[in-house]
Amino acid sequence: MSTPDILSISRGSIVAPAGCGKTESIVQAVARNNDKPALVLTHTNAGVCALRSRMTRAKVAGTRARVTTLDGWCLQVVSSYPELSGLRPDLSAIQYPALREAATRAVSSGALDAILRASYSRVIVDEYQDCTHGQHRLVVALAERLPCCVLGDPLQRIFDFAGPLPDWDTEVLTTFPLVATLDEPWRWIRKGEEDFGRWILSIRDGLERGEGVDLMTAPANVIWKQAVDQPQRDGAEADAMAMLKGMMPPSALVVGSATDPASRVAFAKAHGGVQVVERADMPEVRDAAHDIGNKKDRERLNAVLKFAQSAMSHIDNDLVDRLNQITAGTVAPESDTDRAFVAARQNVTFANLARLLESWSEDPDRNVFRPDLLNVMVDGLRRANEDGELKTAVLEVREAKRSKGRDVPALGIGSTLLLKGLEAERVLILDAGSMNACNAYVALSRASKSVMVISDKSVIGRHI
Repeated sequence: MSTPDILSISRGSIVAPAGCGKTESIVQAVARNNDKPALVLTHTNAGVCALRSRMTRAKVAGTRARVTTLDGWCLQVVSSYPELSGLRPDLSAIQYPALREAATRAVSSGALDAILRASYSRVIVDEYQDCTHGQHRLVVALAERLPCCVLGDPLQRIFDFAGPLPDWDTEVLTTFPLVATLDEPWRWIRKGEEDFGRWILSIRDGLERGEGVDLMTAPANVIWKQAVDQPQRDGAEADAMAMLKGMMPPSALVVGSATDPASRVAFAKAHGGVQVVERADMPEVRDAAHDIGNKKDRERLNAVLKFAQSAMSHIDNDLVDRLNQITAGTVAPESDTDRAFVAARQNVTFANLARLLESWSEDPDRNVFRPDLLNVMVDGLRRANEDGELKTAVLEVREAKRSKGRDVPALGIGSTLLLKGLEAERVLILDAGSMNACNAYVALSRASKSVMVISDKSVIGRHI
């Protein structure tokens, strides 16, 4: 079907399967919006950056849309009208459910109607399948005042770990009637793989019915590797990684366990060149900064060494032995890395520790498998005053990077939650047999050219 005209929708929804031009539909609508700016809402800062980037590439004037996160817009409303919303948010510990309810109170009161209509021509909400009940109530309140179109895909609903989301059929579609379902697999057409894209679209019905998808009936773009025990999984993973690296330069994503982040880190550490796609809040770097900042002298140096082990290879006993020999004077410092260690040991400042981490990461024999984690820590160490709090500086760096979006590694590993919205030419799915329908669909649809699947059975995504 042709791309639906979002600007003609007064209240409605568009179902947008993966890779079928949802973002392009939003950009085209904004480009033709000659009225007041459209309020474009999504869920994450990364999503905001992706939309803004696409609009910039399309040379869409920034005045035609206000793009922000749902929670960010709530915070602006509640902060601007605390009496009306009934909440004064604590910026150091925001309670998001309360924030959403407060913003909904302010909008529903009617006191902001004139301001909303003077500020925005319409509301467009992206990734609607991920809206919580509180966010849904807010959008409904906005839709009672402005034209509103929501776009989403119930088969990509993987953000329900915090509790049930609004039912798509009985709550979303009754409020925002279905206008269109996108059905052109542009992601695959652009890569010359239209048949593969059509197959990705064809598996939706079976997944939605709980029947799963049988990989034995898949096209040649899908390679299934059966593994029923750990030795078979290890062998299948090694074979798959050899195939991926043989397709240099790789543009690939590895879909790992959704519930075991340590296993994803271990996979990246074991396979050179693989980098971890991090959570936006990076709890490990926050905790490490707290630990390093609260220690002094030798204990602080040891804490930095512990952090380095979590981000790069060969921070091991051999390195510790050499550092001890340099400290004892039995071995002379020979390299820039040795000299960086001597400087850091003699004067354990944040700046010297930053240089030490950087020098280790520059060693060509080391594999930095968590570069985002490392870069945030190094920049935080450089920013922190010696008498200040390192954790505060690191969190400031983290938030600055978060607002700019993230760089996706050429060969990255993450969960479906972290990789949703991304695409790569090749995808490797580990332990696909444990995935439900939504996670299986999200994982399979990341690949524009080919996907390798490791599972115990050929049917994945089946409702159990």
